[in-house]
Amino acid sequence: MVTWDATNSSTCKPSMFSGNSSSCYVIPNYFIAVSLSINLVLGLPANCYILWLSVKEMIQGQSTEIFVFNAALVEVFFCSSYVFAIKQYFFNCADCRFGTYLPALVLLVGRPLFQSCICVERYIAVLHPVTFLKFKPMKYRIAISVTGWILTISSSLIVSLNIIELHSLVLPELLFFFSIKAFSCLMVLKALKRPGPSDDFKRKDGVNQDKLKAFRIIRIVWASAVFMYGPMIISLVLYYILDLKTFLLSWSGASCFGLMSGFVQPFLYLKRVGKLPFC
Repeated sequence: MVTWDATNSSTCKPSMFSGNSSSCYVIPNYFIAVSLSINLVLGLPANCYILWLSVKEMIQGQSTEIFVFNAALVEVFFCSSYVFAIKQYFFNCADCRFGTYLPALVLLVGRPLFQSCICVERYIAVLHPVTFLKFKPMKYRIAISVTGWILTISSSLIVSLNIIELHSLVLPELLFFFSIKAFSCLMVLKALKRPGPSDDFKRKDGVNQDKLKAFRIIRIVWASAVFMYGPMIISLVLYYILDLKTFLLSWSGASCFGLMSGFVQPFLYLKRVGKLPFC
């Protein structure tokens, strides 16, 4: 996520939250290195594999999960900034800031946006199957995806150009998308626990394995959303309470933690479609 203003150099660089002030903060390089390494080793291969599977389905004329494809594309685009991040953090490259800042903003907005779309799609499919079939054609998903990318890129550019401060834009967006994701997950969990007309959650011959598997996956998605976005939302709220240095340290920690959790959603998708190796 957006942690690209931290530095261990002796030169105090302005932070994205401090405008033209000389306020800065220090975050250990090993913490950043661990976060980037986990996302690079676990997240990048999984998301590239999802992109390859999606493109393969498109070539074969099969329907693909367009929101999963876009979520993976956001993650891969962010990983393209690692070259600039390494130069900035470990070689004190001041000119590399924009090369890391813009992809990080795209990740910060695009990840919750497309993950929320995935959860809403699951919610409609489970609780409103008739409506789901009505809007099943790919054109509706493509239209929503294009709108999502326009929102993501425009938000990133607005913050990059200092038209709006980061916390003023990102906090409402994170709260909005997190609320949608939480509501969708909880409603799906509630529906899965409820016995169906022809297939109870627990039958006389044992447990309904399909529902049990879906229940566990949605529960993991819900838990990962809490751990991924909860600390960042709390940190952004504390912007109005803490001094700048303490806030920047808390934001960097929350962002790095959210970055390390980015591989959960791709792994769950690959497991659900039976494409996760060694599982």
